[in-house]
Amino acid sequence: MSAASDREFLRMLEKDIDYYAQALERFENMIPRVSSTLQDQWRLQAQARRNFALELDILLEKAHVAAGVPAPENSHKLASDSASC
Repeated sequence: MSAASDREFLRMLEKDIDYYAQALERFENMIPRVSSTLQDQWRLQAQARRNFALELDILLEKAHVAAGVPAPENSHKLASDSASC
């Protein structure tokens, strides 16, 4: 791969992670609005999505290393990383 395609891949991956993190935050904000019977199911879904987002972040870090591009200082921290459901 060329350096330009490496940078394009990293840019697209970062954009996808940002979008996914925002969608996850909106999803978690909706949990209290649903009936209590659905809340447990939704919390499990939120945890699965949070785990996937963390895996994407690890992939991004490895892609930065492989491309020889320094990773940004403020990695894609999910708002829900510090909060627990």
